[in-house]
Amino acid sequence: MRTDRPGDDKGPSRPSAGRPRDSKIDAAIVQATRELLLETGYPALSLSAIAARAGTTTAAIYRRWSGKAQLVHEAILPAEVMAMPSASGDVTEDIRALVEATRTMFDRPEVRVALPALIADTVADPDVHSRMTSRFAESLATFRTRIDQQPSDDGDLPLLAEVVVGSAIFRIIVRHDAPLDAAWVDDLTRLVSSGWASMSHAASRSSAPG
Repeated sequence: MRTDRPGDDKGPSRPSAGRPRDSKIDAAIVQATRELLLETGYPALSLSAIAARAGTTTAAIYRRWSGKAQLVHEAILPAEVMAMPSASGDVTEDIRALVEATRTMFDRPEVRVALPALIADTVADPDVHSRMTSRFAESLATFRTRIDQQPSDDGDLPLLAEVVVGSAIFRIIVRHDAPLDAAWVDDLTRLVSSGWASMSHAASRSSAPG
Protein backbone atom coordinates (compact mmCIF):
# COMPACT_ATOMS: atom_id res chain seq x y z
CA MET A 1 0.00 0.00 0.00
CA ARG A 2 1.35 3.41 -0.92
CA THR A 3 2.04 5.85 1.86
CA ASP A 4 1.38 9.51 1.26
CA ARG A 5 4.29 11.85 0.69
CA PRO A 6 5.10 14.11 3.68
CA GLY A 7 3.02 16.94 2.29
CA ASP A 8 0.02 14.80 1.42
CA ASP A 9 -1.38 14.71 4.94
CA LYS A 10 -1.23 18.47 5.38
CA GLY A 11 -4.49 20.25 4.74
CA PRO A 12 -6.55 23.18 5.95
CA SER A 13 -6.55 23.54 9.72
CA ARG A 14 -10.30 24.18 9.85
CA PRO A 15 -13.19 22.59 7.98
CA SER A 16 -14.31 24.67 5.04
CA ALA A 17 -17.77 26.20 4.96
CA GLY A 18 -20.40 24.46 2.91
CA ARG A 19 -23.12 21.90 3.19
CA PRO A 20 -23.60 20.10 6.52
CA ARG A 21 -21.38 17.11 7.23
CA ASP A 22 -22.76 13.66 6.47
CA SER A 23 -22.50 11.59 9.66
CA LYS A 24 -22.37 8.38 7.60
CA ILE A 25 -19.19 9.60 5.91
CA ASP A 26 -17.75 10.60 9.30
CA ALA A 27 -18.43 7.11 10.65
CA ALA A 28 -17.00 5.40 7.56
CA ILE A 29 -13.79 7.43 7.78
CA VAL A 30 -13.35 6.70 11.48
CA GLN A 31 -14.00 2.98 10.98
CA ALA A 32 -11.58 2.83 8.05
CA THR A 33 -8.94 4.59 10.15
CA ARG A 34 -9.26 2.05 12.96
CA GLU A 35 -9.13 -0.90 10.57
CA LEU A 36 -6.11 0.36 8.66
CA LEU A 37 -4.22 1.22 11.83
CA LEU A 38 -4.37 -2.44 12.82
CA GLU A 39 -3.40 -3.56 9.33
CA THR A 40 -0.57 -1.14 8.51
CA GLY A 41 0.39 0.67 11.71
CA TYR A 42 0.44 4.42 12.17
CA PRO A 43 3.56 5.42 10.16
CA ALA A 44 2.35 3.69 6.99
CA LEU A 45 -1.22 4.93 7.35
CA SER A 46 -2.22 7.39 4.61
CA LEU A 47 -5.25 9.57 4.15
CA SER A 48 -5.61 8.33 0.58
CA ALA A 49 -5.86 4.74 1.83
CA ILE A 50 -8.39 5.78 4.48
CA ALA A 51 -10.46 7.60 1.87
CA ALA A 52 -10.40 4.59 -0.46
CA ARG A 53 -11.45 2.21 2.33
CA ALA A 54 -14.22 4.58 3.43
CA GLY A 55 -15.47 5.13 -0.12
CA THR A 56 -14.83 8.85 -0.07
CA THR A 57 -12.07 11.36 -0.92
CA THR A 58 -9.14 12.95 0.87
CA ALA A 59 -10.86 16.29 0.36
CA ALA A 60 -13.78 15.01 2.42
CA ILE A 61 -11.36 14.07 5.19
CA TYR A 62 -9.74 17.51 5.16
CA ARG A 63 -13.17 19.12 5.46
CA ARG A 64 -13.53 17.28 8.78
CA TRP A 65 -10.03 16.97 10.23
CA SER A 66 -6.82 19.00 9.90
CA GLY A 67 -4.74 15.95 9.00
CA LYS A 68 -3.77 12.42 9.95
CA ALA A 69 -2.82 13.09 13.58
CA GLN A 70 -6.10 14.76 14.48
CA LEU A 71 -8.14 12.13 12.64
CA VAL A 72 -6.34 9.24 14.34
CA HIS A 73 -6.65 10.86 17.76
CA GLU A 74 -10.40 11.25 17.42
CA ALA A 75 -10.76 7.79 15.87
CA ILE A 76 -8.94 5.90 18.62
CA LEU A 77 -10.07 8.13 21.50
CA PRO A 78 -13.68 9.05 20.71
CA ALA A 79 -15.72 11.13 23.14
CA GLU A 80 -17.62 8.13 24.51
CA VAL A 81 -14.36 6.36 25.42
CA MET A 82 -12.91 9.48 27.04
CA ALA A 83 -16.00 10.05 29.22
CA MET A 84 -15.23 9.92 32.94
CA PRO A 85 -17.42 8.39 35.68
CA SER A 86 -19.55 10.27 38.17
CA ALA A 87 -18.24 10.83 41.68
CA SER A 88 -19.23 8.47 44.48
CA GLY A 89 -18.09 10.68 47.35
CA ASP A 90 -15.45 8.16 48.45
CA VAL A 91 -12.01 9.44 47.41
CA THR A 92 -10.39 6.00 47.08
CA GLU A 93 -13.28 4.62 45.03
CA ASP A 94 -13.32 7.73 42.85
CA ILE A 95 -9.60 7.38 42.18
CA ARG A 96 -10.11 3.69 41.35
CA ALA A 97 -12.92 4.60 38.95
CA LEU A 98 -10.70 7.14 37.23
CA VAL A 99 -7.83 4.66 36.93
CA GLU A 100 -10.22 2.06 35.50
CA ALA A 101 -11.62 4.62 33.05
CA THR A 102 -8.06 5.41 31.93
CA ARG A 103 -7.43 1.70 31.45
CA THR A 104 -10.55 1.44 29.29
CA MET A 105 -9.42 4.47 27.30
CA PHE A 106 -5.95 3.19 26.45
CA ASP A 107 -6.07 -0.60 26.61
CA ARG A 108 -7.33 -1.20 23.09
CA PRO A 109 -5.33 -2.57 20.12
CA GLU A 110 -5.69 0.52 17.92
CA VAL A 111 -4.49 2.79 20.73
CA ARG A 112 -1.44 0.65 21.47
CA VAL A 113 -0.54 0.56 17.76
CA ALA A 114 -0.94 4.29 17.14
CA LEU A 115 0.13 5.94 20.36
CA PRO A 116 3.96 6.16 20.07
CA ALA A 117 4.06 7.77 16.61
CA LEU A 118 0.89 9.75 17.25
CA ILE A 119 2.48 11.43 20.27
CA ALA A 120 5.52 12.35 18.16
CA ASP A 121 3.32 13.91 15.46
CA THR A 122 1.29 15.73 18.08
CA VAL A 123 4.34 17.30 19.72
CA ALA A 124 5.61 18.40 16.31
CA ASP A 125 2.41 20.26 15.37
CA PRO A 126 1.35 23.04 17.81
CA ASP A 127 -2.16 23.26 16.35
CA VAL A 128 -2.83 19.53 16.68
CA HIS A 129 -1.21 19.54 20.13
CA SER A 130 -3.58 22.30 21.26
CA ARG A 131 -6.64 20.51 19.87
CA MET A 132 -5.74 17.20 21.49
CA THR A 133 -4.81 18.71 24.84
CA SER A 134 -8.14 20.55 24.89
CA ARG A 135 -9.99 17.27 24.29
CA PHE A 136 -8.16 15.63 27.18
CA ALA A 137 -8.64 18.63 29.44
CA GLU A 138 -12.40 18.63 28.89
CA SER A 139 -12.74 14.94 29.75
CA LEU A 140 -10.13 14.74 32.49
CA ALA A 141 -11.41 17.77 34.36
CA THR A 142 -12.97 15.00 36.46
CA PHE A 143 -9.59 14.45 38.04
CA ARG A 144 -9.75 17.94 39.52
CA THR A 145 -13.43 18.64 40.13
CA ARG A 146 -14.47 15.28 41.61
CA ILE A 147 -11.60 14.79 44.03
CA ASP A 148 -12.20 17.98 46.02
CA GLN A 149 -10.18 20.34 43.86
CA GLN A 150 -11.26 23.54 42.18
CA PRO A 151 -11.72 23.44 38.40
CA SER A 152 -9.02 25.14 36.36
CA ASP A 153 -9.73 27.80 33.75
CA ASP A 154 -6.31 27.59 32.11
CA GLY A 155 -6.98 24.39 30.15
CA ASP A 156 -4.11 22.54 31.82
CA LEU A 157 -4.48 18.94 32.86
CA PRO A 158 -4.48 18.57 36.65
CA LEU A 159 -1.56 16.78 38.26
CA LEU A 160 -3.66 13.76 39.17
CA ALA A 161 -4.54 13.29 35.49
CA GLU A 162 -0.87 13.55 34.57
CA VAL A 163 0.00 10.83 37.07
CA VAL A 164 -2.72 8.37 36.04
CA VAL A 165 -2.73 8.97 32.29
CA GLY A 166 1.04 9.35 32.22
CA SER A 167 1.42 5.98 33.92
CA ALA A 168 -0.76 4.33 31.27
CA ILE A 169 1.11 5.99 28.40
CA PHE A 170 4.50 5.09 29.89
CA ARG A 171 3.43 1.47 30.26
CA ILE A 172 2.26 1.29 26.64
CA ILE A 173 5.27 3.03 25.09
CA VAL A 174 8.18 2.01 27.33
CA ARG A 175 6.91 -1.23 28.83
CA HIS A 176 4.96 -2.17 25.73
CA ASP A 177 4.57 -5.83 26.72
CA ALA A 178 3.21 -4.99 30.19
CA PRO A 179 -0.59 -5.23 30.40
CA LEU A 180 -2.97 -2.59 31.65
CA ASP A 181 -4.75 -5.18 33.74
CA ALA A 182 -6.64 -5.42 37.03
CA ALA A 183 -3.36 -5.67 38.94
CA TRP A 184 -2.22 -2.37 37.40
CA VAL A 185 -5.50 -0.76 38.43
CA ASP A 186 -5.13 -2.06 42.00
CA ASP A 187 -1.48 -1.02 42.34
CA LEU A 188 -1.93 2.45 40.88
CA THR A 189 -5.06 3.06 42.94
CA ARG A 190 -3.21 2.20 46.14
CA LEU A 191 -0.23 4.35 45.18
CA VAL A 192 -2.29 7.39 44.21
CA SER A 193 -4.69 7.05 47.14
CA SER A 194 -1.87 6.89 49.68
CA GLY A 195 -0.18 9.89 48.12
CA TRP A 196 -3.45 11.78 48.05
CA ALA A 197 -4.03 11.04 51.75
CA SER A 198 -0.53 12.28 52.59
CA MET A 199 -1.01 15.49 50.61
CA SER A 200 -4.42 16.11 52.22
CA HIS A 201 -2.96 15.55 55.69
CA ALA A 202 -0.08 17.94 54.98
CA ALA A 203 -2.49 20.55 53.64
CA SER A 204 -4.67 20.24 56.73
CA ARG A 205 -1.70 20.75 59.05
CA SER A 206 -0.45 23.78 57.12
CA SER A 207 -3.88 25.44 57.22
CA ALA A 208 -4.47 24.76 60.91
CA PRO A 209 -4.26 27.77 63.25
CA GLY A 210 -0.77 28.19 64.72
